[in-house]
Amino acid sequence: MIKINKEHYVDTVIYSIDKIIKGLKNELKNKLETLDIGITGEQFIVLDTICRTKNIYQQQLSEIIMKDKSNTNRILKILEQKGLITKEYGNVNNRLVYFLNPTEDGRKIVEDNMPKIKQFITDIFKNIDDSEIEILHKLSHKFQADLSDISHQ
Repeated sequence: MIKINKEHYVDTVIYSIDKIIKGLKNELKNKLETLDIGITGEQFIVLDTICRTKNIYQQQLSEIIMKDKSNTNRILKILEQKGLITKEYGNVNNRLVYFLNPTEDGRKIVEDNMPKIKQFITDIFKNIDDSEIEILHKLSHKFQADLSDISHQ
C-alpha cells in the first residue's frame, strides 16, 4: 500500500487536487470574462445549471454549485434583474419554494457560449486522453463516496 500521509500538507494529494481545482476555476472565470457576455463566470455557471435542471429550486442549486444560500441568492437576484431567469412559487414537501427557470434570453446566452466553453475545457485537457479522463471520473466518485462515508460517521 502506498503511504498517502505525507509529513507536510503541501505534499499531499489533497493539496494537489485543491490547487488544480482553484486553477481550473480561475481559468474558467477568466475565459468567461473574455467572452464579454454581460454576466460573470459565476453567474454563467448558475445560469447553465438552471438551464439544464427544469424547475430547480434554490436549495438544490446551492448544493450543485457548492455555494451557501446567501451567495446563491445574491447571484439569482442579479440574473433575475437582468431578465435571464424567472422565479415561480411552488411547493416541495409542504414548503413554499420558488422554482428557477431560464428566460429565452438566459437560454440563448448559454446556448451561444457553451461551444466556446466546451472548446476551452477540451483545450485544458489536451494532454490527457479519454481513458485517463475516465480514470479521473472513477477516482473522483471514489473520493466523494469516501468523504460521504466519513461525514456520516
